[in-house]
Amino acid sequence: MDTAQSLSFRRLLTEQFKRGATDLHYSVGSRPTVRIHGSLEPVETEQIVTDQTIRDLANDMLSTEEQNRLAQEKDFVATRVFDERIRAKIHIFHQEGQLSASFRFLSHTPKTLRELNIPSDFEKFLTQKEGLLIVTGGYGSGRTTLAAGILEEINRSRVAHIMTIEKPIEYNLVSNKSIVDQREVGVDVADFSTALKFVAEEDIDVLFVSDMPDLDAVRRVLELAGAGMFVVAVMNSDSAVRALEKLVTTFESHHQQHIQGLLADVLVAVVTQELVPSIGGGIVPVHEVLLNDASVKAMIVSGRLQQLEQVIKSSRAQGMMSFDHELAKLVRNQRISRANALERARDRLTLDTLLRAH
Repeated sequence: MDTAQSLSFRRLLTEQFKRGATDLHYSVGSRPTVRIHGSLEPVETEQIVTDQTIRDLANDMLSTEEQNRLAQEKDFVATRVFDERIRAKIHIFHQEGQLSASFRFLSHTPKTLRELNIPSDFEKFLTQKEGLLIVTGGYGSGRTTLAAGILEEINRSRVAHIMTIEKPIEYNLVSNKSIVDQREVGVDVADFSTALKFVAEEDIDVLFVSDMPDLDAVRRVLELAGAGMFVVAVMNSDSAVRALEKLVTTFESHHQQHIQGLLADVLVAVVTQELVPSIGGGIVPVHEVLLNDASVKAMIVSGRLQQLEQVIKSSRAQGMMSFDHELAKLVRNQRISRANALERARDRLTLDTLLRAH
């Protein structure tokens, strides 16, 4: 990339970072587009992106080996530090025969659970010696940020050996009370399944997996969670119920009953996060929490996963968190608008009833 174009990109990256953007997107035929406070907007002062623009970006940022990997796999994900202070997750990929690129701004240190709006009584689940904690949310929900906050809380409060398997490593965790080792798929190990294969042979107390891309990875995670290890796993799903359905249906139908039994035994909780624009600017994390008590376990074993929605709504006294109840609470506390809450509600009628009751 020529110097002028390189400087132009870095200038744009710095400007949008200072504006509070969370993402910067380059797509052929459009102007560079940023996400600010949850909304996408084009940067009107910038020129239309061409395929050559993105190819130049890739050539500037990637080593020869990384460029070869992009050419072979048609997809490349990594973290980079720009100008020694701006950390970003970069994703360069092919679509319709052309390149696209996205940049997600990352904090240098994980946020605390308090900053992420997680109740303090949730921390008691992080003392578990074994079991599976699923952290889920859609793209842009901050699910990895939440997982990093959970790991940092364990790192701060427990003497443990924490191992992470990630693609890419988004937060560098510095050993505190715990010892932290982080392995990056594609750099330190070939793939998730290979990394998980050897985890059982190592002295690990807490395992973090940033993805479970295939059936073998899911099976190994479930087995490790039932074999004396506390596992935190990230999934792409917009609710606890759909996360569990997705996990079970990874397997063929004749294996699903066995997997439901294994999942019921090892599951600790499912935490779902979504980011909602805040009144006055910024974003607020909103959560749904499903805890694995006796009734939940029975429903998972029997495959009645859809009924878990009602269990979450009716079990707030037991520590579960309904997404719509959390939205209603934030509206009442004047942290988010009624319109934004209704737009994101799981059940608009339920949320409207909750809001009218106060």
